[in-house]
Amino acid sequence: MMGRARHPSRRDWPANLYAHRDGFKYRHPITRKEHSMGKDKAKAFAAAKKLNALLMPGNDLVGKVLTPGETVADAIKVFRTDDIPGRKWAPKTAEVYESVIRRIEAGLGGTAVADVTVKACATFIREVTESERARQQFRLVLGWILACAVEEGWIDTNPALSTRKFSHSRKRERLSIDVYRAIWDQAPQWVRNAMDLSLLTLLRREDVVSARFADVRDGALWVVPSKTEGSTNVRLQIAATGPLGELLARCRDSVVSPYLIHRLPEKARPSNMRAKDRDHHTQVLPEQLSRAFATARDAAGIEADNPPTFHEIRSLGGALLKEAGWTNEQIQALMGHSNVAMTEHYLGGHEAPWQAVSTGISLPK
Repeated sequence: MMGRARHPSRRDWPANLYAHRDGFKYRHPITRKEHSMGKDKAKAFAAAKKLNALLMPGNDLVGKVLTPGETVADAIKVFRTDDIPGRKWAPKTAEVYESVIRRIEAGLGGTAVADVTVKACATFIREVTESERARQQFRLVLGWILACAVEEGWIDTNPALSTRKFSHSRKRERLSIDVYRAIWDQAPQWVRNAMDLSLLTLLRREDVVSARFADVRDGALWVVPSKTEGSTNVRLQIAATGPLGELLARCRDSVVSPYLIHRLPEKARPSNMRAKDRDHHTQVLPEQLSRAFATARDAAGIEADNPPTFHEIRSLGGALLKEAGWTNEQIQALMGHSNVAMTEHYLGGHEAPWQAVSTGISLPK
């Protein structure tokens, strides 16, 4: 049944918009429920036209205009091409984020960006993993991807930014100096050298095994941390004096190697059969160091639900420097962090040092 014909004075009015004592009202074309549209004629007309385009059945042409076809996969393509190169991620970081991007592409890639709502983002993030830490990572990367869609003009707002921020606490046990010593006692010499090098310099595992004798010159150990190379461009010149100087001398043993941390392989292999990341038969790969550390930790009888890994030596070293009187900013410089907040995160979880104080108050007599 057709509705009543419009009054001649209202023939140019949008369908479903009517005069009202308080201005204008809009009648939902399906539910027939009426909604006030205020007194501003121009705004009421614009709102009515937009509502009709969205709500009136069979309005396929409008739908094609509103959803031109750009998908999340298209936004990911833009992100990979235009955004990622400028981030200058280290190889390991790039590998982690690429895994997240591929899972987002598998879950939402075929969805039009115009149809990605806050609820769609929240549902995906909750269902893709049960880990609070991983959920926060997916939220972050999805936000980056949809930001590209906003910048391309495909959508007006980024729905991922309106989703819940997930918080997580560190589950891995912090490494105490007593546990460090117990593991050190059970470790082979090359692992001891690696542990001491990380403790004294606060270098990451990857930088510990990459350090070469050629990097020791002019009384210092020169290091460009792999995680910051090309991004924050941190370059460290660590004075090779005191305990560090003694350690570097100890690393020069009977094994001929270009690397400070080295070991003879248990079984010699031809160069064409070596791991692709190994350029010398004495080179230690990061995962080898982690496994050897875990073996020594188990031999030391360290029991915990989430036992400390080699990475925790870096945190322990920072805590020892803090106890020795270093400021957070000084420790930040050695750790190569771009901000002090990250340094404070590393220092968290260790027992605070006792502060020697005296009181100047006298008890009343």
